[in-house]
Amino acid sequence: MRTFEDKYGILSQDFYQAMESGELSEFDDGEEPHFHDFLEWHGLYKVWLKREQAYRELLRQQPLPDQLRRTLVVA
Repeated sequence: MRTFEDKYGILSQDFYQAMESGELSEFDDGEEPHFHDFLEWHGLYKVWLKREQAYRELLRQQPLPDQLRRTLVVA
């Protein structure tokens, strides 16, 4: 995602929200030169969101002291 952010100068979150809201619908015709980049970027961000959600769910299942111990060991 960083590659696309650097290439297009926009954060993935902002790009994703614009795609989801239809703000970038002019690029949906498949004719625009960036169509495939945008399609891939959108898909990557969706996967990232799902993985982050799964990670946060996993953390919620663990007691807070265990989470802190793990963080303190890494730091």
